[in-house]
Amino acid sequence: MYISMYAVNSWGIYFLKDEKGYSTIEASSMISISSVCGIIGTISCGWISDKFFKGRRNVPALVFGVMNVIGLAMFLFIPKGGMLIDSISMVIFGLAIGALICFLGGLMAVDIASKKASGAALGIIGVASYLGAAIQDLISGFTIQDSKKVVDGVTTYDFSSVVWFWLGAAILSVFLTLLIWNAKAKE
Repeated sequence: MYISMYAVNSWGIYFLKDEKGYSTIEASSMISISSVCGIIGTISCGWISDKFFKGRRNVPALVFGVMNVIGLAMFLFIPKGGMLIDSISMVIFGLAIGALICFLGGLMAVDIASKKASGAALGIIGVASYLGAAIQDLISGFTIQDSKKVVDGVTTYDFSSVVWFWLGAAILSVFLTLLIWNAKAKE
């Protein structure tokens, strides 16, 4: 989850400019859609799980995980010229990633951990966030740099390998969420 979030936040503008031909302003505006929708996803996810799922977080976390994969896949694989679809993908991705960070990075960790260990659980999630960011930036940076081609003084990059890393991380996060499907706090 953190790998896909930081991939969009760190490399999204660059991806949109180089791969889809957006200007810097257009690309940064597109990424800002994700951030605004992330706030909405974060605010609404607790209410959604309490109101519709009786406080259970696993089902909405799975739904938002699948939304994350769909939004990211749309963002990465819709060809040039699809500004409306790219905007929709950022809405879906932003709502999903905001909710996932709240669910997996907070609510579920506290729900599963005993009251005595809830602070430690949140600390471990915080470390995981920074590890996800570091892993993503290192692998993405090296992969993108390796794809660099200069032809007649024009530099281009091939994102085809790195997009599978980003999407694979999002898919893996859905499967990892399933591992804690029935987890309960130990007294």
